[in-house]
Amino acid sequence: MFTLDHDPVDGSHLIVAGGELDLAATSEMSAIFAMAAAGPQDAVVLDLVGVDFIDSSALGTILRAAQSLEASGKRLHVVAPEGPVRRLLEITGTASRFSLHATRDDAFAAA
Repeated sequence: MFTLDHDPVDGSHLIVAGGELDLAATSEMSAIFAMAAAGPQDAVVLDLVGVDFIDSSALGTILRAAQSLEASGKRLHVVAPEGPVRRLLEITGTASRFSLHATRDDAFAAA
């Protein structure tokens, strides 16, 4: 089970994910990222603090979103504190495709 909430916050588009991000979440994630890419905000902040698990399909969706956002002149900032999700992003080498932050405040400050 997963949750995805999103709203414009502080000049960025904030996406807050929770639970398990797997194949079931990719369609909704893609739609939200597309809205964020088309929106007026300069950056997108993806908060993964409440995420317990990310599978390869959801990780691929995040990577495609980072590329799409970059093509539209925006930057993806991902919030992942120390733990399994951050380790996954670092071990797979995908963390270099976006800005990785320990806290939401750090992400907003960098955005």
